[in-house]
Amino acid sequence: MEMKILVLEDDPFTRSTLTGALEHEGVAVGLSTGSAREALEFVKMHVIDAALLDLDLGAGPTGIDVAHALRRHLPNIGLVLLSSFADPRLTGRNLPDLPHGTSYVEKRTIGDTALLVGLLAQSIDSGSKKSKAKLEEKPAEPFTDIQIEIMRMIALGLSNAEIAKRRFTTVKSTENTISRLAKQLGFASDPEQNQRVLITREYVRLTGGSNARN
Repeated sequence: MEMKILVLEDDPFTRSTLTGALEHEGVAVGLSTGSAREALEFVKMHVIDAALLDLDLGAGPTGIDVAHALRRHLPNIGLVLLSSFADPRLTGRNLPDLPHGTSYVEKRTIGDTALLVGLLAQSIDSGSKKSKAKLEEKPAEPFTDIQIEIMRMIALGLSNAEIAKRRFTTVKSTENTISRLAKQLGFASDPEQNQRVLITREYVRLTGGSNARN
């Protein structure tokens, strides 16, 4: 499938690598940039089929913000959002919903460029569908918002009492939530295992190694 795309990634090395790999696969990259402003100015003057966007663009708008702006200019544009986070909620930021038809991909799951090209092609098809149904393609949500919040607080080293205080709940309720979370993660009750350490490790894995304070 012939397609012309835009690549928005603030890390120069990653941007160059992605662009080169996609062009090797025959994808026409109309613009490869680290600037959200440049990307938005580009689509005012050019028509592209899809955009490959990094979620975290540093200070300023996120990839999701740019995705919504692109969709306003080009209603049928395909959108693929890349992130080191398994779930946008793990960023600790209050992010908007993904535009309809958006493919959300965890960076470490991309094994080859051909898969990424396939996702771009799929996103173009999703973006062109006209439907009253909500077509948002969000990542799987195995955890509740409360569980993610508590995982983050545990990773920050907060005690159960401090977590309960910050969440305006009881220590017992917090303990029960952590217990259910540990069970869901497969961390059996074992005196030789420190559940808080295991939960912290899982949080770090899900956030792609990002610091819990970011």
